[in-house]
Amino acid sequence: MSLARVLLVRHGETNENRQGIIQGHRDTLLNEAGKAQAKQVAEALADVELSLVYSSDLKRASETAETIIRYHDSVKFVKTKELRERGLGKWEGQPLSVRRNMTGFDDTAESTEAFSARALAWWDSEIVNGLCKQTPEGSVADQRTVLLVSHGGFISGLVRMLIKSGRIQAEPITNWTCFNVSVTTIEMENSGKGRLVKYSDTTHLDRSKLLHANADTFVSENLS
Repeated sequence: MSLARVLLVRHGETNENRQGIIQGHRDTLLNEAGKAQAKQVAEALADVELSLVYSSDLKRASETAETIIRYHDSVKFVKTKELRERGLGKWEGQPLSVRRNMTGFDDTAESTEAFSARALAWWDSEIVNGLCKQTPEGSVADQRTVLLVSHGGFISGLVRMLIKSGRIQAEPITNWTCFNVSVTTIEMENSGKGRLVKYSDTTHLDRSKLLHANADTFVSENLS
């Protein structure tokens, strides 16, 4: 029996998403479509009993989280910079077409090693040690559901790292696109190990209106 579920939700759409602008740590806002998406995922999760909500402190993520928690009275809400998208240095604010025409490593961006260390350190501290190992098996806290609202590159990168490091088990994933307000579900055991149940689920959305490209993810995966 799983101890808890962790739901990872990407923020709603921004104008920068729509225009193919690299965001990274830029504090961009949800557009009207993004606000509507946030309401859709909030309604989809309205009947889920949330024990705790974490969010990136960037507005596009925190506004999405705040929309969700309107349906959940008195749930604890924690905003943290540890859940920010990967910092993309001088590329932030630039159209993706500029990056596609450039080569070489950007030393102003957050390194792969630093990003990995940040994401995994947060997971181990808050989920493995804070949630799993401090909750006795069989207690009333079994089946707790924790919500994490973050960014496409952060979520896809974190899930890849969790699988690669053996922290969670998963069936092969053929499409790593993390759609706006998609829901990724991980079930956790008391040992701190987990299992990926669903990745980037969008059954609560009209997929025809979703963006299939993410400038931040493209840049992040091609920094070398």
